[in-house]
Amino acid sequence: MALDDLFEQLRHPNPNMRSRATVALARSDDPAVVPRLMAMLGEPDVPLRRSAVKALGTVGERAVQPLTEHLAGTDDLTVGSSCCKALAQVADQWTGLQFPASTLDLLCHKALEPNPVVQITAVMALGEMGEPALPRLQQILREGDVAVQVACINALAGLGLDAAQADLQAQAANETADAYVRESATAALARCSMARTRS
Repeated sequence: MALDDLFEQLRHPNPNMRSRATVALARSDDPAVVPRLMAMLGEPDVPLRRSAVKALGTVGERAVQPLTEHLAGTDDLTVGSSCCKALAQVADQWTGLQFPASTLDLLCHKALEPNPVVQITAVMALGEMGEPALPRLQQILREGDVAVQVACINALAGLGLDAAQADLQAQAANETADAYVRESATAALARCSMARTRS
């Protein structure tokens, strides 16, 4: 199928047709694919924007640098959030991929900017990136506002690392922390404990 037809299929009302187009675009080695998908990240059509995010995640490593540069250069909240979600998709679909320090640092920076829409998605993306993201998540936990700290607690719990567990324990015991943050840390520790018991 021609490239233009695949991009048109991303607009199809049937999600299965959109999914097929996403996979076909991700498999394409046409250099126009990533820039065209990137241009869709600000689309007002939510299903179309989600399709672009998913396709960029499926593309994998060759989407990381363009997404990082786009995130660094935009003030548009929708585009910024979409870049973070696409980076999270890359991490989710390409387990073990090593992200550049510049990408991890930028996500940390975005998580600490006063932009709730981008903050939470930046933390979510870091939470998908494994152990290399741990120092950035620790920084966010120290410096972020309450909503960001709670998102960070969930991301740390998802890492499954002993060092992350220690951070959660410290946060749960920190009497100077916000009560909701402490409760969230305690709940996250309970979930981690249950997950370990099951496995």
